[in-house]
Amino acid sequence: MNASTTSRTATAALANSNSRFNGLWTVFKKEVIDNFRDRRTLTTMVLSIVMAPLFIIGIQWFAESKVKQETDPVTSPPFELPVVGAEYAPNLMNWLRQNNISIIDAPDDPEQSIRSGERRVVMVIKDNFSPRFEKGKSAPVLLIHDSSIGGLEQLGMHQVQHALSMFSNKIAAMRLQVRGISPELTQPIVVNTSDVATPESRNSQILGMLPYMIIMLIMAGGMYLAIDSTAGEREKGSLESLITLPIDRRDIMLAKLLATAFFSALTFLLVLIGFIVAMKYAPVDSIDLVVEPSRVAYVFITCLPFVLVASALLILVASFTKSYKEAQSYLSFIMLAPSMPLIFLFFLSPEPSASNMWVPSLSQALIIIETFKGEPIASALVVLSMASSLVLAAALSFIAMKLYQREGILG
Repeated sequence: MNASTTSRTATAALANSNSRFNGLWTVFKKEVIDNFRDRRTLTTMVLSIVMAPLFIIGIQWFAESKVKQETDPVTSPPFELPVVGAEYAPNLMNWLRQNNISIIDAPDDPEQSIRSGERRVVMVIKDNFSPRFEKGKSAPVLLIHDSSIGGLEQLGMHQVQHALSMFSNKIAAMRLQVRGISPELTQPIVVNTSDVATPESRNSQILGMLPYMIIMLIMAGGMYLAIDSTAGEREKGSLESLITLPIDRRDIMLAKLLATAFFSALTFLLVLIGFIVAMKYAPVDSIDLVVEPSRVAYVFITCLPFVLVASALLILVASFTKSYKEAQSYLSFIMLAPSMPLIFLFFLSPEPSASNMWVPSLSQALIIIETFKGEPIASALVVLSMASSLVLAAALSFIAMKLYQREGILG
């Protein structure tokens, strides 16, 4: 092969490369501009920026207000405790009143009042309480409650249990002193604690909700574009004219995927920015989380591969559907799939390791939590997370490319 032939071949290859890039760029630009004109996209982005931080802070504010309302002895009203047989334990009743617990008459059917939600806890004291108490024996007290009701609704139960424990310890100490025995004999081991948690890591509730919100909003950020550019165009008949253009179908699919990823990434970034602002001005005393821009940038970069996974998954599933409505139904369900691995965060609280950092969405969630807690993750684990997500995104994209090469893509 002579020099001129080689030159012509190289020129042709370069021209073909430029032609493919121009075609890809044209489709990408078209999809991005059209999607910016879509009110649903703008609404989703605005709601993502505003509602996600407000939702997280709102829950924290409500929980903090509820705890203060129920437990603050200065500002909170006394907790009303129905007691059966209050006359058998007058000293105990006085102690409970001193601990911001109001003693009221018990209902006729204590168990039914608990089941119906009328009361959270009812105390029952039998007539053998006083004789046993005066003889220095253990005096039984029964607390009727519903353990299936958790969270903030159990504050009253915990308050009563704490008051009873303090009363029991006080009486035990007095009985030992009367007998000339040091109360310290009943405490052969005194347990002290040293909390090494950073201020950031104490915000476990916020950090636990944040990855779930981010993963769902990444999916939501690209959903409408994924539907419009596949099932929507097929339903309107514009996909057929687009495919007839002198652009490789693989480039068409890749442009749609990149456009979808662009809006998912943009939504992701705006949510992180909104989170910075919200944490800075949040009027909640229990929030002690300073989100540094450097940490936000690190989270954004290391979690970008999941944006490609989400976009490829949305494009692939939407390509199988024949109408906008059908695509919307399927993708609404598919959006829940990446949140499934996050269940482990609520039940196991896993630490980043080689056994879990290869799982997309879970590894990104761990990166988000550990980064905002100020606890670094080994670089090898971060690379594993990014690599596994990129491999999955490439596999999904490859399947979508094969699908676009079939004539059945036109419906």
